[in-house]
Amino acid sequence: MKVRISNFVKLAACMILLVGISAVASASCGDSLSAMAASAAASQIQTRPIQNKSHSEAPGGARTSIIGLWHIQFKVGDQTIQEAFQLWNAGGTEVHNPNVDPRSGNVCLGVWRHAKNNAFKLAHRVWSYDANGNFMGTIHLSETLTLGNNGQTHSGTFTLDFFDPSGNFQFEVPGNVIAERISVD
Repeated sequence: MKVRISNFVKLAACMILLVGISAVASASCGDSLSAMAASAAASQIQTRPIQNKSHSEAPGGARTSIIGLWHIQFKVGDQTIQEAFQLWNAGGTEVHNPNVDPRSGNVCLGVWRHAKNNAFKLAHRVWSYDANGNFMGTIHLSETLTLGNNGQTHSGTFTLDFFDPSGNFQFEVPGNVIAERISVD
């Protein structure tokens, strides 16, 4: 019985997540994708030189940088709950473009840093609104990732922490992240 309740709670959390993420992005990131991409490109040009820890090549030409464009999947168990394009910028910012209806807003922002053991950590925040425009609180997405396949993939874990409008913690949805680098080549 305890396992059935636990599975029900996980399913309910995923459903809330799917509804929440699909309905929330417009309030957190009102600019269009093209405006966000233009801002990201402009900030990359104006930033200081890339630090050695954030961009380098390992022997044999393997990439050790998270910087670039990725196709990412968020999974809870075997279920993909969201896919997105993520742009990791040299200045430590991230642009997240989930596969949701763009009329509700589908571009959000985060920050990242290079961590120990060649890992990368991401903090991403979302304002949460219901379908009627009522403020529901915030969602905190955290990711811890490591590069694989000579820097062409990354994988790791994520957590989604949900908070009510007063900032009180409600619940957490943990899962796994897998991604492939998008290249011109």
